[in-house]
Amino acid sequence: MIRLRHLVVLFFLSAGLTVFGETTAGELNRPPGRTDTIVIRFEYKQSALYHKFTMETLDSVILILLRDTTISLAIDGYAYKDEGSDTICYYLSLNRALFIQEYVLGRGIALTRISQIKAYGRTRQKYKNKDANGLWVNCRAELRLVYPPPPKTKNFSDKDEDGIPDDDDRCPDVFGLSDFEGCPDSGAIAVPFPLADWSLTPATYNVLDSVIKIMKDNPELTISIDGHANLAEGSYAMCMKLAEERAQIVKNYLFSRQVNLSRILEVKSYGISRPANAAKNPQQVQKNARAEIRLNGYRKQPEQKPEIPFIK
Repeated sequence: MIRLRHLVVLFFLSAGLTVFGETTAGELNRPPGRTDTIVIRFEYKQSALYHKFTMETLDSVILILLRDTTISLAIDGYAYKDEGSDTICYYLSLNRALFIQEYVLGRGIALTRISQIKAYGRTRQKYKNKDANGLWVNCRAELRLVYPPPPKTKNFSDKDEDGIPDDDDRCPDVFGLSDFEGCPDSGAIAVPFPLADWSLTPATYNVLDSVIKIMKDNPELTISIDGHANLAEGSYAMCMKLAEERAQIVKNYLFSRQVNLSRILEVKSYGISRPANAAKNPQQVQKNARAEIRLNGYRKQPEQKPEIPFIK
């Protein structure tokens, strides 16, 4: 017949708790950089474990180690002061630690994951006498789950608030894009749109008509069109749709003004992923409501300086 204390232990195991421990088997997502200790009790003067509930406790620890290979295990063995002389208690505590090690290795944990095996004999009497279940509390091994330290957070300066550290930003004083190493896309022509809308306005027409003139004067040019939006204009899905419509209406307008579609190489929506600024105020939000046109192969002609007549 199973003794009452075993029933109590099995109840706690079914609830996901590590028995006699200072941690729970259910807490598998621990913050890094800490150590959890699980106490395994042995019978008086015994260095082997026989009870099913103790094996289940060890299995709960092994489950954590199998799920997270970054955790290492340290095993310390202890003995009760009345279990023998100093020498006997030392080897008894060592054998307890080694028994735990063999059990863990037999369940598929690599030896390299065990960072320490140490025997303390009867030198560290952490507890007194017996616990409520009648076990000598110093007849024990302690398993320590050692979690890796947390990654160091890098404190960086970002003056232009573009999300790129100044140390990695080629243009640290100007809002830019990671695709351009922190610099703005200087080759893009911004086509303004009203907030939360893709209607053409006089300001939009002015920009588009200037692009059409350049294309007519340079028939070898091709273009790419990108649509953009700001999160202040709606949900993420709405902004993707808004940016797509802005790019498409620019394409349609250019086509209506006799720009051949073969000269439009790409029409793409970036949604909110490539802002023109940090959107810290309404004016910046407005500037993010845009499409962008890139002229491929266009070189602006330098202005001709008037010739000064030579006077003798």
